[in-house]
Amino acid sequence: MIRRSHVLTAVAFAACIVPTVRAEDFSFDALCAKARKIAAEPYSPPKQELADFWKNLTYDQHRDIRFKMDSGLWAEEKEPFSIDFFHPGWTAKKMVSLNEVVGGKSEPLKFNLKLFDYGKNKIPAGTPPPQGYAGWRARTHLNTADYMDEFLVFMGASYFRAIPKNAPYGLSARGLSINSGLPGVGEEFPDFSEFYLEEPAKDSKSMKVSALLTGDSVAGAYQFEITPGPETVMDITAEITLRKPVQQLGLAPFSTMFWFGESTYPKPLDFRPEVHDNDGLLMELGSGNLHYRPLETTKGQFRHCVFTMEKPRSWALLQRDRSFSSYQDPEALYHNRPSVRVEPVEGFDYGKLHLIEMPTRDETDDNVILLWEPTPALEVGKPYQFHYRLRWMRDPAPSGIFSVRATRSGTPVQKPDQVLMTIDFAKPLTPQLKVGDPKWDDISKLKPVVTINQQSVKLIHVGLSDISMPNVDDLPAGLGRSDKLHMPQVLRAFFVCEPPKDLGDMDMTCELLDENGKCVSERWVYLWKKPAP
Repeated sequence: MIRRSHVLTAVAFAACIVPTVRAEDFSFDALCAKARKIAAEPYSPPKQELADFWKNLTYDQHRDIRFKMDSGLWAEEKEPFSIDFFHPGWTAKKMVSLNEVVGGKSEPLKFNLKLFDYGKNKIPAGTPPPQGYAGWRARTHLNTADYMDEFLVFMGASYFRAIPKNAPYGLSARGLSINSGLPGVGEEFPDFSEFYLEEPAKDSKSMKVSALLTGDSVAGAYQFEITPGPETVMDITAEITLRKPVQQLGLAPFSTMFWFGESTYPKPLDFRPEVHDNDGLLMELGSGNLHYRPLETTKGQFRHCVFTMEKPRSWALLQRDRSFSSYQDPEALYHNRPSVRVEPVEGFDYGKLHLIEMPTRDETDDNVILLWEPTPALEVGKPYQFHYRLRWMRDPAPSGIFSVRATRSGTPVQKPDQVLMTIDFAKPLTPQLKVGDPKWDDISKLKPVVTINQQSVKLIHVGLSDISMPNVDDLPAGLGRSDKLHMPQVLRAFFVCEPPKDLGDMDMTCELLDENGKCVSERWVYLWKKPAP
C-alpha cells in the first residue's frame, strides 16, 4: 500500500518501505510564488534519468505493466476517490513529482515497484527503478456503487482528459499550448512537472489537485477542483509567467480527432459512415447569440479559423451526432464520445478563439486544435491570472432555438461549377418528453438568411423545407409517433452559389429569421474549401 502520512500499520510498512521524508507546508499561493521564482530564472530541463531497460520497453511490454488497483492512494481508507499511478517507459519517458497533501502538509510519493504487476516482463538484476511516475489517474464510484471507475487522467506534458458518467474517453485538454498548429513554427510543450494531491474528506464530492507548470518559455501554477458525475466539472484557477515572448499562447486548449464526417470529400475507403470524436464548435457570444461551426477536414489542406471575441460566455467542442448508425462502430463508441464546454470566469475578456483543422491519415491522430489566445499579448515577467470552468458532458441543455444538426455539400445535378449547401436545423435536437402541448413552428413565417464574404461569389438560390415527418418515420416503429414524446422539428436550409473558378475557399453563414427579423436559430458558420482535383 502507498504510505500515508497519518496511518502507517505494520502490514503496510512491510509492503511498502519508503524513507521518512519531512512534511512541508503547502498552499496554492506558495506554489504560485514558486512558479514566479522559476520563471525569473533560466530554464533548466528536468534531470531525472530513466534506465535503458525502461526506456526501451516496447508497446506490448509497457502495456503488460499493470497498476495494482487495490494499492491506489486512498484506496485502503475507502475514501470517495482513489489514485492510480502510471509506470514510465515506451513513449512515456518523462517523469513527474507526485505529492500527497494532508492537513496543509505535503509529502512526496516515492516510486514503488511493489505497486505494479509486471506481467511477463523480466527486470534485469541491478536495473534501478524509475525516479518517478509518468502520470496518474483518478477513480470514484462514477457509474455504480460496486466499482471505482476511472474518470480523470493526467499524463504527458500538460495533457489531461476527463469523462462524465457512462461515457468513454474522447478529446484531450491541456494546461497551456504554445505555437500550436503554426506552419513552420516549432511547438513547445510545457510540462506539469509537480502534482499536489489533496486528501479528500470522507463525504467529499470533489477532489482538489494543484500542479506546477514548467517549460522553456513559461512557468505557472494550476489548481483543479474536480467534481465527477453526469457532468464532470473542473474548476481551474491558474497563474502563469512568461520567460520570453511566444508567437501564440493558448489558454484552455483542446485536441480532438476528426477524420471524416457527413460532408467530407473525398471520403476515405472505410466501412464506417463517419469517424470523429467531435463534430462541431458551439460559441456563446457575450450577447448570448449562439454560433455553430461544423468541424471539417480537407485532403492535403490546412484550415485555420480565428474568431475575435469580447467577453464570451462559453464555447464548446461537441459531439452532436448521437446516432449509432452514423458511425457503425460498436468498439470505438464514437456516438457516445463526450463533449466539453469552457466557461470563462476571469482573464478571458478579450481574445481570439483559434480553430485549427489539419488533414490526417486515420483516426489515431488528434488533428483538430482549439485554443484561446488572450489580447493584448502577455508581458514577459508579469504574472497573469485566469480562471475558467470545464464541463465534460454528453450534451448541453436544449437552447430553445433551432440548432444545427447536419451540414452537407455537393454540386447541383450537371452543374459542376456550382456549390450546393444544405444545413439541417432541429428544435429540439433529440426527442423530448412532452411538457404541456408543444407545437412545431409555422415554417411559412421563417426564412433562411445566407451570407458569403467573397463578393465575387454569385448566390443563385436560397430555400427552406420542412423534413420533420421523414425524420419521424425514420425512427423505429412506435417511437416516432409516441404520444409521450415531443419530436424534433427539422428544417433544411439550402442554397446554391457559384464561385469563380480560381477561388479556393469561401466563408459562409446561415441562420433562420422569423417574420419580425428575429433570429430563431444558431448561426451556422462554415469555411468551404475547394476540393483537391
